[in-house]
Amino acid sequence: MRFIIHELPYERPLLAGRLRYERDGRPTGAVEAWRLSEAVDSFRFLRVDLDAREAASGRSWLYHVTLDAAGLVEQVKFRFWGDGLSVSGAVVRQEDEWVAAREVNGVAYEDVARGPAFWFPSAAGLALLAGHDGETDGVTLRMPEGGPDAALALVEMPVKVAWGGVEPAEIGGELLDVRPLFVDWPGNRRAVWLDAEARPLRVWRGDGLTARAERLVRYR
Repeated sequence: MRFIIHELPYERPLLAGRLRYERDGRPTGAVEAWRLSEAVDSFRFLRVDLDAREAASGRSWLYHVTLDAAGLVEQVKFRFWGDGLSVSGAVVRQEDEWVAAREVNGVAYEDVARGPAFWFPSAAGLALLAGHDGETDGVTLRMPEGGPDAALALVEMPVKVAWGGVEPAEIGGELLDVRPLFVDWPGNRRAVWLDAEARPLRVWRGDGLTARAERLVRYR
């Protein structure tokens, strides 16, 4: 797993996992690895490596998320490579605003957006919406389309989040109670299955792409 910021001695590892993306039951070459650790004052760090270098897109995303004691996103650092682009930046929550500074192929941009919910399009990123049941205003990072100035820019959009019913799932020989979290925003429909610890176990996307956890780790 690749990192933007490696784990530091004062962090205590909590959870980790790895999902493999498939289409029609066949691996696409994309995998997503994530790790959750605890720091001082009950802050947590979520690290995500969405690696599609072996998939058709050849893209890579890295995220480093700081969560406060209530589990809300405080800051997100991100990196992206692909489509001739190299993007790095950070998003910071300032009350009801999100402020981002990013560089795309060495050119600096700044963005501001409003909305209580924040997510990014990966299994671990969708899990950040677990506390936003219902319809709300949200902020996400644009996919790398629309030219360099739009790559991973902040985007405001309505998002609808709804829980499904509890169902059993066996992951790595462990039987777990999981619930699907359905997430809809303009042009996108996705679902992520989470257990009681909000670990992403399965993903479904509206175009038929799926993912399934092939590894789960609990350190405590």
